[in-house]
Amino acid sequence: MCDTFVALADTTANRSVLLAKSADTEVNEAQHFLGLPARDYPEGAQVRVTHRVIPQARHTYEALIDKSFWLYGGEIGVNEHGVAVGNEAVFSKIGSEGDGVVLIDLLRLILERSATRHEAVDLVAQLLAAFGQGGNCELRGNSHFDGSFIVSDQTGAVVIETAGPQWAAREVKGFGSISNGYTIGVDWDRSSLATTNGTKADFAELVGDPEKTRCVAAVERQKASYDFLAKHAGKITVRTMADLLRYTGPGAYSPLDGEAPTRICMHAAPYDFRLWQATGALIADTRGSDVMAWVTATSGTDVSIFKPAFLGIDLPDLGPMPREYFTPGAYWWKHEFLHRRAMADYDQLMPEIRGAFEALEDEFFRDSETVRRGGKAEKADFVADCWRRADAARDRWIEKLEAKNYFIENAAYRAMWDGFNRAASLPL
Repeated sequence: MCDTFVALADTTANRSVLLAKSADTEVNEAQHFLGLPARDYPEGAQVRVTHRVIPQARHTYEALIDKSFWLYGGEIGVNEHGVAVGNEAVFSKIGSEGDGVVLIDLLRLILERSATRHEAVDLVAQLLAAFGQGGNCELRGNSHFDGSFIVSDQTGAVVIETAGPQWAAREVKGFGSISNGYTIGVDWDRSSLATTNGTKADFAELVGDPEKTRCVAAVERQKASYDFLAKHAGKITVRTMADLLRYTGPGAYSPLDGEAPTRICMHAAPYDFRLWQATGALIADTRGSDVMAWVTATSGTDVSIFKPAFLGIDLPDLGPMPREYFTPGAYWWKHEFLHRRAMADYDQLMPEIRGAFEALEDEFFRDSETVRRGGKAEKADFVADCWRRADAARDRWIEKLEAKNYFIENAAYRAMWDGFNRAASLPL
């Protein structure tokens, strides 16, 4: 389960286009944040995506992407032209006819090959027509699902929803959000569906699987993110998006509350459809040709720190690509020594951790306004300093939490985490 949302220039405080996503995956499905350089390829070159080989583009754009270690594509990213994308699993009644280009691959291909949101729609239409959509998308299972996307660029955003080889696209007005359900009915602007006597087919009604959509609480989460944006429309900032990515609803919250996955900031719990969690988050901030990203590169968004990244600026050393087991030196796994201990005593620890981390973020957000107008050297120094300070804050908390004794009273919750930690060979 995931959630993606966008705010266009007429709803943000500084006329930026902001796109954000929480990537919710299996608990040990480690994510890796990396830069993809622009590249040229010879005519006839091929590329292996997750399940098949397709023709490579002659030129691919530079991009920043957050991805699961085992997949070709990614969960969210932004490219050098300010095109940003977040994807969602959606459940259709159209069965796959074989392995195709899965939604995770489509996201990376959009980033590498599209300079505008309109080019992204064209690309998705072409790829689905040529290769279809199908294949396992689950690390430790065999789940087949289709994809929906929000794609933003310097001037707007579009929702793209797919079902097998079929697709529909709708322009976003002001702000918008998607979750794990279809939202495009007869209001599509472009579609693979034919218009009959001037009447548009209802895309969601035609292709959607209502029962699977209900099980993952897609309607509730999409409404929660949309209402949150509506409340802040006209003054939405990077801080607003960070707060939404951490949103667990009004009032007190514990990861054990409620059996349905209705929270934007997803935490794993021993219930049906809850053995997933937020394993990465990114906010893309596009202001014309001025493009940057804010990324956690870690799981547990409410116990993580958003850190800056720029196109054309080297990232800090995030270690080797992490795996589904503890990978020494991998940035994502280092944070798990904080995250999993915080989950063991969430009610007591989260407010203090979040308060400390958000104060640091606010400094980063404030200082970036000057830095992003500077040159490459200033940006590089800023990135290095912010990540260094964030890592120091993380390490202080890890040291503090290592001194505590933990016992999770809820037996089912304790067994769940014991099982995940053993499966990952995590030396907690």
